[in-house]
Amino acid sequence: MILTSRRLTLRRPQADDIDWVTAEAQDPEIQRNTTIPSPYHRTDAEHFVDKANTDDTPKTFVITHTHTGQRLGVISLHQRPKHAPSVGYWIGKNARGQGIATEALARICRWAFDDLGAPIIVWTANVGNEASRAVAVKTGFKMEGTLRLRIASQGRLRDCWTGSLLPEELTRNT
Repeated sequence: MILTSRRLTLRRPQADDIDWVTAEAQDPEIQRNTTIPSPYHRTDAEHFVDKANTDDTPKTFVITHTHTGQRLGVISLHQRPKHAPSVGYWIGKNARGQGIATEALARICRWAFDDLGAPIIVWTANVGNEASRAVAVKTGFKMEGTLRLRIASQGRLRDCWTGSLLPEELTRNT
């Protein structure tokens, strides 16, 4: 399964992504703002790639630039619970500030609505992750509030912001 947008190709993680994922996951911002293990080791990346390829329907994608093949980030659709899947994403340090996350998020949401029949998509991020919040809002997510101690990150529970997106709210110009 490959998803494409104007500039991006979203594809399953592959064995040759392991070293790249390991290197990018050393970024303190990615470790602070996601639920990946911290510290992050090569074995974590190996497990990530293996797990991403065990499902018949892919839900985790490496974001690449369509024309250059450059790896830019990772985005996932988590279908727990199935009626309200959630999204998670991170963008590598060198690719931030270029609209990559917004374009990838819009694409995976369109796929979830059109092909998987999702009635709603949920977004959460650690309180203070302004970049992720801006991406979600630009994509059309409506902010719903703060959940206390709901995300485990870097070995402790943290408060998170939450929002949701209905099919008709997905921003068309992303």
